Amino acid sequence: MAEKVQAILILEIMGKPAEHISETLNKIIENLEKEKDTKLINKVVAEPKEIKEQEGIFSSFAEVEIETDIGQLLLIIFAYMPSHIEILEPENLRIKNSDLNIFLNELLKKLHQYDEMAKAFMIERQILSKRIENGEIIIKEQKQTKKKSSKKKKSKKTKNNNGVSDTKRDKFL
Repeated sequence: MAEKVQAILILEIMGKPAEHISETLNKIIENLEKEKDTKLINKVVAEPKEIKEQEGIFSSFAEVEIETDIGQLLLIIFAYMPSHIEILEPENLRIKNSDLNIFLNELLKKLHQYDEMAKAFMIERQILSKRIENGEIIIKEQKQTKKKSSKKKKSKKTKNNNGVSDTKRDKFL
């Protein structure tokens, strides 16, 4: 049987609305409780608070104390990405190489996925940049500028060959 570890995890979440933040954080804790060989000892969930710099966006956190084996703890850390962890017990840890191998391979898998996504975003960015440069894509601000300039052109008075403006001619007729 693997050695039991007692640890505190800090889980943070940000988004909107505030009610959604609370519900989501509680669902995360429920899922954590259902993890294999994991016992929830204590939890404290903070009320969502609005972020000063970003109106309408809320942040909350939970402090969760769990007991599990070291291999499972490593997987939990990786799956739930806590902002902080503190191992309370035991003071000295022993880990089996098979547990460490599982964790490291999961870490490598995730890193490769992030690398793949980053490369795909870079390629997509390059393609979009070229399409913008070639005029295939018009950015919305440019469209609005074009619309404004075309309205100005339409509102300008045009003169006929005889020197009488169209608006004066229309009034007369």
